[in-house]
Amino acid sequence: MMTLLLHLQVRGQASGAELAKQLEVSERTVQRDVEALLASGIPIRSARGPFGGYRLDGGYRTRLTGVGLDEAGALAFLGLAGPAQQLGLGEMLEGARIKVWASLTGEARDRAGRTAERFHLDPVRWYGTPEPVPYLTELAGAVWRDRWVRIEYVREGQAVVREVAPLGLVLTAGEWYLVALRDEQRRTYRVSRVRKVEMLDEPVARPPGFDLAESWTQARQELEAERAVVEVTLRVAAKALPRLRKMVPVPGQPRVPVAETGEVEVVVPFEKERWAVEAILSLGSDVVVLAPEFMRERVLAELNAAASRYGSQYG
Repeated sequence: MMTLLLHLQVRGQASGAELAKQLEVSERTVQRDVEALLASGIPIRSARGPFGGYRLDGGYRTRLTGVGLDEAGALAFLGLAGPAQQLGLGEMLEGARIKVWASLTGEARDRAGRTAERFHLDPVRWYGTPEPVPYLTELAGAVWRDRWVRIEYVREGQAVVREVAPLGLVLTAGEWYLVALRDEQRRTYRVSRVRKVEMLDEPVARPPGFDLAESWTQARQELEAERAVVEVTLRVAAKALPRLRKMVPVPGQPRVPVAETGEVEVVVPFEKERWAVEAILSLGSDVVVLAPEFMRERVLAELNAAASRYGSQYG
């Protein structure tokens, strides 16, 4: 009934069907709740017809709009309903959102509404769906409770078991990452690669003054600044340059132009020779390796091996 009352305060008027859908109850339940509110002295008016519904009479406003502790914890996800749902905070976020809107004055509510109409946050990358994260809720629970976890994690195709002290979860480009301590060192784990989680009894001792956002920024900068192992000279078709740019480490991305025509010769770095080979092969006939010679030989060996497999199976 409290949520129903706050909905009417925020929206001004709503039909029984709209309230039933929002509250996930039957219209009969809405009617009974309205009758109970009326009996308690809340001035709710009802009107029949296609434009009818329920509304609060005489500018009535409830003062019971305090945000609870759990709802307050969900406020960080305002505008990010999808991630909140993944963490199991969807219901609490919706409750907090309703209370915040109900507490606004008419002018402030209008301003907030205009902002919501003009700006939208979408953390998911183009042309892709987020990787499945079946153990995200369990990891979030460990983060909330400050408890160590034992995880089974797939790394380069091999399953490993790690005991880690979770410090936080980060959503970037549609993917979730766990920031944790292991052997007193900060580590980052891609949540989609976790395939088992066991919460342990040992409490996590968070480092004094730890700031998750600052720690993530530092980790990202360290990763992006890793020294290149190999530099490769390529002749690339212009149409493939945007794809190549996304596969090159951040320090080398400025070397790859994207508004060119014909073919372009570029020299780009890679952190590992294997990553260089995979990136080059993914561009198919749109790229030719000019140097170094050992990279030309590795790419050619991969192409010959692929051709041999297809020939032996389908020839």
